[in-house]
Amino acid sequence: MAMKERIYGYTDRPMTWTRAIVLGLIIWAAAIILLGQLPSVIIYQADTRIAEIIELTTKIPGVNEEGLNTTQVAIVRDVIANAVQTSLLVGLLAFAYFWQRSKQKRTGSKGLSDPVKGYMSGK
Repeated sequence: MAMKERIYGYTDRPMTWTRAIVLGLIIWAAAIILLGQLPSVIIYQADTRIAEIIELTTKIPGVNEEGLNTTQVAIVRDVIANAVQTSLLVGLLAFAYFWQRSKQKRTGSKGLSDPVKGYMSGK
């Protein structure tokens, strides 16, 4: 429990500009790798193993004896790469949302304050 409290003590502190920029850079780099590079690796690996994939598809029930053709393999490859990319994006967004909600509950925040107050006349 002490480790959990140490982590919360660190993450629940107010965000400074420096910390926000460094954290944003780390999140940006991770997003580029996960959302850009990983689907590219999937596509590359599928293209280099096209004969193995066609051979594998001959064993799938409902597929003809020759297996899928190269166009069908490319379609399946793209569907898988896009599904991985979309799943990772949704996972990252869900993690950020639920982390923020749990932080609001831990710190007792009521939600967003009015960020415009003080900058516009009449407020």
